[in-house]
Amino acid sequence: MGMDVMKKKIVWFICSVLFFFFLLTFVFTLSRGDTFVNYGFSYAIKMGQIHYKDFNMVITPLAPIFYSIGLFLFNDILFYYFEQAILLTILFWYLYRLLGKKCILFLLLLLIPYPIAMVSTIFPGYNFLIFFLFLLFIYYFKKHKNDFILGILLGLIFCTKQTVGIVLFLPTFYYLFSQKKKFFKMVEGFLLPIVLLLFYLLLTGSLNDFINLCFLGLFDFQNHNTQIDYFYFFLFLGGMGINLWHLWHHKNDLLYYYGIFFGVVVFPIIDYYHVSLFLLVPFFFLVDSISYKDYYSKYIIVFILFLCGLWSFVSYSFLGNPVVSNYPHFSFVINRKNYDKDVKKLIKATDSLDSQVIYFMRGSENYFYKILHDDYLNYFDLPNYGNYGYNGIAKMKKKIDTMRDVYFVLDLSLLKQKNPYQQYIKELGSYVVEQSSFVKKVGYYVIYYKE
Repeated sequence: MGMDVMKKKIVWFICSVLFFFFLLTFVFTLSRGDTFVNYGFSYAIKMGQIHYKDFNMVITPLAPIFYSIGLFLFNDILFYYFEQAILLTILFWYLYRLLGKKCILFLLLLLIPYPIAMVSTIFPGYNFLIFFLFLLFIYYFKKHKNDFILGILLGLIFCTKQTVGIVLFLPTFYYLFSQKKKFFKMVEGFLLPIVLLLFYLLLTGSLNDFINLCFLGLFDFQNHNTQIDYFYFFLFLGGMGINLWHLWHHKNDLLYYYGIFFGVVVFPIIDYYHVSLFLLVPFFFLVDSISYKDYYSKYIIVFILFLCGLWSFVSYSFLGNPVVSNYPHFSFVINRKNYDKDVKKLIKATDSLDSQVIYFMRGSENYFYKILHDDYLNYFDLPNYGNYGYNGIAKMKKKIDTMRDVYFVLDLSLLKQKNPYQQYIKELGSYVVEQSSFVKKVGYYVIYYKE
C-alpha cells in the first residue's frame, strides 16, 4: 500500500512538472514579461560575473543565484522554465497541504490571463520567489510554530527583494511587547540569511556597488517610476479590502497583518504585474475561507484545460503568423515571423562589425542578444530608470563620453514614445544618438557608431 501511494505521488509530481513546463513554454509565452531579464541575471552568474560590479541589478541576489544553479547543468531558457515548473509543483504541494482540494480553485485564479493578468506571476524571477517564500511563511505560521524558521523565511524574502523583506518584518515587532522570546527567536532567524548575504557581498567586493544600486538608487527609482494604472489600482484596493475583511474577523491572528503588509510589492509601480502578484495573497485567504465540494474539482479542471486552449488560440491569432525559433540558449521561442526575420538580420549585421557592439534597447532585448552571443553583461544592458544608483544617468553619460570605436544598436521608437509606463531611459538613448553617427537601419533596429 505504501509503494502504491509513493508511485502515485511520483506520477503526480512528474505530470505536474510537465503541465507547468508546457504552460510556460507554449501556452502563456506572451505573458512572460521580464523573464529574459531574470534569466540574464542568472546567466551572468553562471558566466562568473559578479552582480552589482559587472552588471546593474537593483534587487538582493537570492533569486538570480538560486535560478542559476540549474544553468550549470544546461544553460538554456528551457531549463530555466523546467526549474520554474518544479518550483510551481512544490508550491502547489504546499497549497494542497493548506487548502486541500481547493488548491485547484487557486490554480484557476492563478491562470487568469485577462483582464487581470494573474498568469504573468507564474514565470520565473524574484517576484515569484517572494510569493513562494511568503506561502512557505504562511504554511509554517499555520502548521508549525517554529519562530526561528519563520524568521529565516522573512530574511530570505529580504535577500530576494530588500524593500519587501524590510516591510514584511514590521508586524513581528508586535511580539516585542507581548512575547519577547518569540520576537528574538524570529530576529535571529531573520538576521541569519542577511548576515550570510553581507559576507557574500564582502567576499565578492560588491558591497559598495550593492548599497549604491539597491538603496541609494531607490531615490532615482522613486522619482521616475511612480506609475499608476488606475484599473489595477482599484484591483489593489479590492484585494486590500479582502485582507482587511479577514483581519476584522481574525483580529488576534497576526498572519493577516503580514498579508496586509505584503501589499508593499505593488509600490512604486502599480501595474498589472505587481498588483497581480499582490492579489495572490488575498485570493489565498479568500479560497481558504469559502466552502467547497470535492466534485467541483473535475469541472474546474475541465475549465482550466479550456482556458489554456482558448488562450493559446488567442495568442497565436494575435501573433498573426507565428514561428517557433531556436537561438543559442533560447530554444522554442515563439515570435511573429517578421520579428524573427529582423532578429536574424540584426544578428548577421552585428556579427559583421569589427568593433564592440552595445545593445541599447529594452532590457529584455539587450539581454536576449547578449546571451545568444555568449557575451558578458554590463551596465548598458538594463537602461531603466533607477537602475544605475545615485546620480546614475549623469554617470552613464560620462561613461558614454569616454567610449571610442563602438557601435550602438537602438530602437528609435523607444525615444519617440510618450508612454507614461515606459521605464527605458530616453535621455540616454537620445544622448547616444547625439554623440554618434548613423550607420544603417536593420529591420526594426538602427545602428550608430561612436568614433
